[in-house]
Amino acid sequence: MLERTPINTEAELCAAFIQSMNKQADWTCYPEAAGFDILAVHTSGRQIGVEAKMSLNAKVADQILPKDYENFYGRPGPDHRLVIVGKASEASHGICRMLGLLGVPVVLPRWMSRGGDKSGWEFDVRCVDNRDWMSFFVNEEYLHLFDWNPAERCRVPMVVGAHQAGVPSPVSLTPWKEAALRVIALMRSQGHIAAKQIQELGISPTAWTRPKGTDPGWLDRGPVRGTWIETENMPPFDKQHPEAYAIVVAELAAKADPQLELTA
Repeated sequence: MLERTPINTEAELCAAFIQSMNKQADWTCYPEAAGFDILAVHTSGRQIGVEAKMSLNAKVADQILPKDYENFYGRPGPDHRLVIVGKASEASHGICRMLGLLGVPVVLPRWMSRGGDKSGWEFDVRCVDNRDWMSFFVNEEYLHLFDWNPAERCRVPMVVGAHQAGVPSPVSLTPWKEAALRVIALMRSQGHIAAKQIQELGISPTAWTRPKGTDPGWLDRGPVRGTWIETENMPPFDKQHPEAYAIVVAELAAKADPQLELTA
């Protein structure tokens, strides 16, 4: 049996949870999505927002619970919330119990055999769909996942992406980033872009066309008045999220292709 190697980072902890959760039918994990370390999404639309910490503390309790204004103004949120930690102590027992009473379980990974001489840290997750509700078990323990019943669920990214969860300063695929990728794709397909087109894609053209302090604008004036062209100052959003950019480019190409209609 292999010697247990400790989990040293939140990224390793998140990777163990994602690997375990993705084994469940109909579930997909999105790293660094909707303000959570992990957003787990079921094909039915049900969502679990997951926060990870190496040690359980008051900070993660504050992060996982919805802010007062989120409930008051009906902000988007997941159906359920969950905390994963690398280790817990007697000192953190009160926080664990408090979160559990609020319907936010705290779970730890297990060192499990994967067959043969392979072992590793995993979360023994089982999700049982009972039509009107869903039962969750981790490490053979039933989890009471409170249904926060949000007025609107979290926006799911267009693609899972290859970026890691649980890393400092994560590169998240936000709705703004998705719109920015559409700006880049449209600009490259046309050879230029107008400020009005950027606005129509749902984001302000200000950051693209105007300098900020000593930093130049991301775009430069094009050869035709009212148009803008790409410069080396533009952030590499397409390289940060190549999978999402490929989808955006494909969508744009599909719109550009004339639709052939069959006539009798």
